[in-house]
Amino acid sequence: MERYTWSSLLLLFFQLQSSSSLVYNTHTLEAPHDLDITDPGYLGLLLVKWSAPYGALMDPACRVRFYLTYFNTFLNRWSVIRTPSTSHRIQVDLSKELKVRVHSLLNGPCTKYTEVKSTRYAEVVRSPGRGSAVVQRLGCVFHRMEYTNCTWEQANHTSLHRLYYWYVDSGATQECPEYIFHDGVRRGCRFTRGQLPVSSLVSICVNSSSPTRASEPAYLYLKIHNHVKPAATEELSLKVVSDVEPRLQLEWTQPVGRVPGHCLQWEVEHGSDRSNGSQPRKKWTVTTETSLRMPLPSDTERFCYRVRSKLADCCANHGIWSDWSHWEYYLPAKR
Repeated sequence: MERYTWSSLLLLFFQLQSSSSLVYNTHTLEAPHDLDITDPGYLGLLLVKWSAPYGALMDPACRVRFYLTYFNTFLNRWSVIRTPSTSHRIQVDLSKELKVRVHSLLNGPCTKYTEVKSTRYAEVVRSPGRGSAVVQRLGCVFHRMEYTNCTWEQANHTSLHRLYYWYVDSGATQECPEYIFHDGVRRGCRFTRGQLPVSSLVSICVNSSSPTRASEPAYLYLKIHNHVKPAATEELSLKVVSDVEPRLQLEWTQPVGRVPGHCLQWEVEHGSDRSNGSQPRKKWTVTTETSLRMPLPSDTERFCYRVRSKLADCCANHGIWSDWSHWEYYLPAKR
């Protein structure tokens, strides 16, 4: 009768467990194949499709899922999607390099209920064209929350530029409803209130129809509410008030337009100079109020201030400062 040592019995036990219970691991699980990316013409919303790995299990308890990663240029990091489907839509910036990878995932009795990800993966990397941009400084401003101007600087005055835009509920890609001209050349596009969604991502593309110049389209992706520019404040006032001691009360009114007052923050530039006209000593104060109290200047000083506003962080991720108001002065002779 053959004798077995304890070590040989343990080794035999683990070999039997491994061969009977763990069918798939990272080395045997195949990667997906036929990875393909289709651009349906939505200015960056792409359809990623792939096929399940060869020899995938048919047992529903061990069905293959997929681990999709792509470099998200909006967040500047890799984004991860786990899905049982063999397709997924991703939003990317078409002006930047595209990187997409898909691994296979398996979990269930065939893996002892331990999730296994394939070592290999299907990958697609696409680089943008190397031509010069058709326009420079493409940008949009939501003026007073009433209308949006998207403008650019011409790279070639002989080209005819066209702007196209798309967002989720728009259906097909559309062309600019009203072009802005400067010296007879298209320099922008104007959207009235309601033509663009305020909080959804809008994809914008400007291209050229010039047959003699090879250039790349310019792309812009933005949420309009992050590009609000309030109107300049028109009414400012100054007066002396007395608490424990006399102080200057600076006041101003909210700008015209549809921007909610509770969304605004203010920057106040203020300073004083000698009555002989020397350069004011400037300071800046940021506040969410429409008034500010300052120490009373001396009899030989002239005080001045002006304000501007933008959307505060509680209402938008970004904001554009309004133009400065006019200067308001407090002269010693007024005391």
